[in-house]
Amino acid sequence: MATNTPALFFRGNPNYGATNSQRYISTAALTSNLVTITTNATHGITQVGTIVTIQGVSSVYDGVYAIQSIPSTTTFTYVKTNANIGSAAVSPVATATFNTAVTNGQTISNKAAINGFATLSTASSHSLAVNDLVTITIGDSAIDGTYIISAIPSSTTFVVPISSTTAISSAAVSQGAYGRHGALYTVPASTSIVVTNALVSNLTASAVTFTLNLDGQPLAYNAALAANTTAFFDIKQVMATGKTITGFSSNSLVDFQISGITVT
Repeated sequence: MATNTPALFFRGNPNYGATNSQRYISTAALTSNLVTITTNATHGITQVGTIVTIQGVSSVYDGVYAIQSIPSTTTFTYVKTNANIGSAAVSPVATATFNTAVTNGQTISNKAAINGFATLSTASSHSLAVNDLVTITIGDSAIDGTYIISAIPSSTTFVVPISSTTAISSAAVSQGAYGRHGALYTVPASTSIVVTNALVSNLTASAVTFTLNLDGQPLAYNAALAANTTAFFDIKQVMATGKTITGFSSNSLVDFQISGITVT
């Protein structure tokens, strides 16, 4: 006989991921469109493309990025198109929150776009799939962002839908990376689930957008959510063993709560 049990599948900040770590930032610098962040303790990050949320440094540095490189155990870099800023101590408090569920990422070697779709190239096989959720940071405002992959032309190229329809000629990318978001929840072995509802709460004074994927399909994709409001979804979505829930928001102060029942 099947057993049904009420369950909370995910509650928290989707940008931070299902697993995360946080470090204080001691110094920040920006040279030739590349930010170098120094943490006050060993950060423990080894995966290029790890998605990091920077908060409390300044409007130039703050945001969500895919890490470009990891020069040492207390430094990492990401791309930011801006005038140079000399290295300076960060005070009073700033944080780097690492989405440690990211296990797939690498640098990007080429870009091109046409008719609202951007094609990104990697130097080696990316192991991505259609409907994966990726954050791209290459210093190009027309392409940087978080997207659901729409096509995989080859083992070293992938395609994402972007908001701009302006064509971008094929060009080498000297600095930039992507990171694939890990699952917020994965259905355990010998189990199925029924997702019954989801809450997305915008705790900020500004409008945001958010994406919520169930089994690789968007329940909401770059959906708008007004300031200080909550979106409620009444769902009856069955998901089998190994299927995943993923999501993202344009602001790190947006929280998700996804509930339902497990069937074992």
